[in-house]
Amino acid sequence: MAKDPAVLINVALCVVIALRLMFFRKPGARHSTVASWFAYLLILAYGSVPIKFAFNEYAGTHTATLVINLIMIVLVLRARGNAAKLFSRKI
Repeated sequence: MAKDPAVLINVALCVVIALRLMFFRKPGARHSTVASWFAYLLILAYGSVPIKFAFNEYAGTHTATLVINLIMIVLVLRARGNAAKLFSRKI
């Protein structure tokens, strides 16, 4: 396993992003097919990082990737996991 702190931070960020998107639930809300597919694709993308890391297939993290994921985690947490709100101007 990698001992690079940037890799470990990036894996942790990806885990939190994927889990927050996976466990989004808003009772009584209308279903949006586009938002559901968008959330699904984000979960697959961010979920692949910790899976690759677990199987020792994750090579490394670039600084730009880490910065983008830091921004993304702030957006996902502010939207409370609602993928439809990620592109809303009210976020």
